[in-house]
This record gives sequence, structure tokens and C-alpha cells, in this order.
Amino acid sequence: MEILDWAAILGALAWTPHVFSVIKNAVTKPVIRVITKRDGEIGFTVLGPIFNIRIAFSVENRDIVVSGLKIKLVHESGEEKIFEWQGIRQQVLKMTAPDGSVLPYEKEQSVLAIKLNQKEIEERSIECQETLYLNNKYDLELAAVKKLSYLKQQEKYEPKEFIACQEMTDLYSFIKQSFSWKTGRYTATIELHSPEEFKLVDNQYEFILTPIDIERLEKNKQNIELDYKNNFVPQNDKEFKKVDWNWCNPTLKKLTN
Repeated sequence: MEILDWAAILGALAWTPHVFSVIKNAVTKPVIRVITKRDGEIGFTVLGPIFNIRIAFSVENRDIVVSGLKIKLVHESGEEKIFEWQGIRQQVLKMTAPDGSVLPYEKEQSVLAIKLNQKEIEERSIECQETLYLNNKYDLELAAVKKLSYLKQQEKYEPKEFIACQEMTDLYSFIKQSFSWKTGRYTATIELHSPEEFKLVDNQYEFILTPIDIERLEKNKQNIELDYKNNFVPQNDKEFKKVDWNWCNPTLKKLTN
């Protein structure tokens, strides 16, 4: 066998580990299956449109780190909204109350990243808010904060006057105008992000909002000013009133991928 033949063989062998690595990664690519609670939670508060979902992930092949979660909601009219995770709550234990009832204890988790593993299927409550709303609200909140800081520096700050100032009025108006829930059918697609490649299954659902649901949610608009006011007046003030937000819990129907 000539030297060139040996060189070719050695060159091929040098690539063998890489080829095996590529094949192994393709075969063992994590498969993430989405499992949700039967009902979702739809809301509208000073945080804007809210979509919360109780969810678990089943993982096959190998563990994986998830660095982002978004939910794309598409109304039957074609209108599309993106909701991004803002908070995670996970049940860590259950406590028995004196009356015998069971009280779950949940802890807040960072939305920076979560690790999904094959051994355990952990249930989490994912709290999502509309991305565009949060981006647009930022400038209005910043203007209100600057006004508050200025009034305090000038020693002219009066809580009841501040919550009625133009900057706060603009903020209230923006929030109310951001109500985007509509009667009809929605398709929800759960999207995960990770530094690694993976396959995602059972991640599409649909739900329906009725006219009664929309009517209930729209009533929350009247609580916008009150909720902000409660942050600036003491609880023993006659103008302090507890805010009760209305929520809807539509049934989630899994769609075939």
C-alpha cells in the first residue's frame, strides 16, 4: 500500500469521531413534550393582557436547559399577539391547615432559564404578558417616574395630586386602550428556546372566549386608576379600596402537530 493510501485512511479515521458525534447528537436530540392543565387563565390588569398556563414538560433522550418561553396567540380574525414568560411558580410542598384542608406552597422562580430533566416531570405555573404592551408601556411609566422624582425634589409631592397628573392620566389611558381580548377562537402555540437543538411536540392548543368572558374582563378597566391609587395612599385612607380583578379560565384543547 502506498503512502498516499495510508494518508487517505488516516485522514478518514480522523473524521470518524466527529461523524459519530454528529450521528449521536441527531439520534439523541432531546424531545420535549408539552403537558398542560385543562384550563388556562386569561386576565387584564395594570400589567396589560395576561395569559397564564399551568404546564409540565416530559423530556426524552437527555436533559436540556430552556432559556426562553413564548406563547403565540392567533385570533380567528388573524390578529397575532406574542406573550412572553415574566414569572414562574413551582409547587414545592403541601401543608395541612388546622381544618384539614391542604394548602400548596409555591416558590417563585427566575425566568432566566429552567432545566428540564428526564427523571422528573415538574409542574410549573408560567405567567406570561404581552411583549408589545410591555415595550410600549415603558416610556409612559418612565415619564411618570420622572415626574414623581421632580415633585419630590421640589418638595411639592402630594400623592392624590400626583395620581391625577397628566403623566399618570396618559398611563391609565394607554392601559385601557391596550385591552385586546376578543370574542372567538384562539390558537396558542407554545415556543421554547434553548442553546441546544431539540424537538418540541404537543405544543399547540386552542380555546374560545365568549361574549360573557369579554364583558367580565372589560370590567377590569374601571380598576386601573384605583390599583395605582392604592400604591400611593395608606390602607387606612378612605380612598383605599381593595381591587378584585376578574379572570377567565377557558378550556384548552390540544391540537395535533
